[in-house]
Amino acid sequence: LAAAGGRAAPAMARDSEQTLQTASLPSVLIVQLLGQNKVDCRQKQVVIQSQDSFYRVLTSEQKAKALKGQFNFDHPDAFDNELFFKTLEEITEGKTVQFPMYDFVSHSWKEETVTVYPADVILFEGILVSSSQEVGDLFQMKLFVDTDADTRLSRRIRRHRTSVHVLS
Repeated sequence: LAAAGGRAAPAMARDSEQTLQTASLPSVLIVQLLGQNKVDCRQKQVVIQSQDSFYRVLTSEQKAKALKGQFNFDHPDAFDNELFFKTLEEITEGKTVQFPMYDFVSHSWKEETVTVYPADVILFEGILVSSSQEVGDLFQMKLFVDTDADTRLSRRIRRHRTSVHVLS
């Protein structure tokens, strides 16, 4: 891929941890889509993170329910909201943040961590990302994307096939 002006887009940094650092081209496109194309987009950094990283570690009883399809992962209590708020707060303060990756098979955190570096634009996606007033207050802008039920179901099945491996 080439970035604006014909330059090669920088590669994403990777090390023994999963590291999230954005390249110039996606930053330019996202900043323009956000209507901020009056700023020098080549200087902007964008981080995209999912609320899925902040599911709670399940107890033995909750894991048994999850295996039977009886645990509601689409409820605010399914998330570690304290960790989510603390992480989001540190990101908005411009700090480099590390947090554990969630394992959808064991319903616990992996030893691997995700590192998020300071950025100009932080996009957090998730169905309940602003369900907490405390968390919602940290966002400068909120965008809700409504999709039809068939599309939502298709995306959910595809996500679970790749991350949980129970439907394949």
